[in-house]
Amino acid sequence: MKVYRADQYIADGHAIGIFQRKQESPEGLHAHEFIEVVYILAGRATEQVDDATFEVERGDMIFINYGSNHAFVAKDHFSYVNICFRPEVLSDSVMTPENAPALLLLTAFDDMRREKNGGVISFAGEERREVEFILSAMLREQEASDSRSDRVMKSYLNVLFVKMLRQTERAWEPALSENVWQGLREYIEQNPDGELSLSALAERSFYNPSYFSRVFKQRFGISLSEYVRKTRIERAMQLLSMTEESVDAIMKQVGYTDRSAFYHAFSKEVGATPTEYRARHRVK
Repeated sequence: MKVYRADQYIADGHAIGIFQRKQESPEGLHAHEFIEVVYILAGRATEQVDDATFEVERGDMIFINYGSNHAFVAKDHFSYVNICFRPEVLSDSVMTPENAPALLLLTAFDDMRREKNGGVISFAGEERREVEFILSAMLREQEASDSRSDRVMKSYLNVLFVKMLRQTERAWEPALSENVWQGLREYIEQNPDGELSLSALAERSFYNPSYFSRVFKQRFGISLSEYVRKTRIERAMQLLSMTEESVDAIMKQVGYTDRSAFYHAFSKEVGATPTEYRARHRVK
């Protein structure tokens, strides 16, 4: 699968690249080392992002996080604006506690977005005109390419991102916050062998690790690392009591690669080694 590099779309010394394109041919499955926001100007397309497929038309915007797989089939004289940027472009004024649920929903958990609106943010009426004005202004700034263009484009992108978050919030009201935190809980529980470190989840949602940790602890009462450890050990307890799999196999299924670290975490949480626990609790 083709992977597009940041330096192919973002000029050296800049943080944002923006392009207006027309396309009739399909775009094959690919990934990229940057964040991509696609806004549909005309026509229609069938878009694929990871394992989701949906139809888009004018006024629709697709947020594609770095590392996601993406492909599309263009229809009806399809044209679009493509914005490519790195997450550090977004200012602290965007990543606030009030925006935390919407930002998590938009950036980190595509499965949740698919349930509500197919992973697409839609603009209509005056809001669509405002979005298209911002995009036109960003395209002009890139053409100008003077010493202030990058700063102006960052400001426009932050405004655009706030509009995206508002639309996300509206689509998920009235239970946005609860739905997002529940989704995060389920994501951790369903992916015990995944990359669940503080730095990985924080990076995925654009928050710095210390801020993400603080928000998580306020919500759940314990730190993210404690929550992940408890979740993994609980899953290991289930597998030890209900399956015949080896301890090493179970260790890997719940996200541990070091045997001593797994035994230490398990004993600390349960008060017994995995072998001792299995001997006492195996379901006949």
